[in-house]
Amino acid sequence: MNEINELIHVNLNKEWMAGEWQKKEAGELPENIHPLVNVAFTAHQQINQFIKNNSTGMTPEIFELSELAIKINEMKRRNVKGLQFRLNNLISFDFNLYRTARYEIQIAGMLLQRSHQVEFLEEGISTSPDILVSNPKGQCEIECKHKEPNLDQIDYIQSIYNNTQTARKQFSKQYPGVIFIEIKKSRYDEFEAESNRLKKEIVRALRNSSSISAILLSSKIAFEEKADYVYRHRVLGFTNQKPRHSMPNWLSSNLVDN
Repeated sequence: MNEINELIHVNLNKEWMAGEWQKKEAGELPENIHPLVNVAFTAHQQINQFIKNNSTGMTPEIFELSELAIKINEMKRRNVKGLQFRLNNLISFDFNLYRTARYEIQIAGMLLQRSHQVEFLEEGISTSPDILVSNPKGQCEIECKHKEPNLDQIDYIQSIYNNTQTARKQFSKQYPGVIFIEIKKSRYDEFEAESNRLKKEIVRALRNSSSISAILLSSKIAFEEKADYVYRHRVLGFTNQKPRHSMPNWLSSNLVDN
């Protein structure tokens, strides 16, 4: 609860949050409220209900908000470079900016939790990935892609390949380059059903670009089990066999366990 309060009342824009919260309390339709506030409002109600019933529990909303809060608060404490720009995008009413910023924050926060140093790189430069992760043994560039297919991307597997070809152009080629692609959880059945074709497309992407050291496809899965919720982070990783820079062991050794 402390982490959630710190996020809502300290690390996000207070006026923006207050305005959206008032709209929510006034009964505004969810589609007219920022997605982050919808989650925060529901989580707040659920926590108050747990307190009232003198019980504890976890819900998808509480999990999503607390995970985001823990990562943002820690990055704020450590003065992670470029964080404020991502926080501005996180509360943007351009929901593409919101979803992209949320995924970049999740990946950077996960890397920070694994004792690496991270910084968000400046946007608007022709060749600039999203995150630079550093370790005493070296550095690696990270490009994050939130997978939200457009209407012209009906073939979901093909659109993942297209994302890799866009992402690879962002790498400076001075360091290993890793692409993270978030797979929408509602698409995971299709993702698994076509795993063979997916693997072929990823292998093709790696073969066509030596600047890509590895491609990691990630998704969060939440499901109910025995009156409780279970959360899993699924990650499917592929490494390039002939990269310009190999995927560093210091990064890969504990990466897929998020």
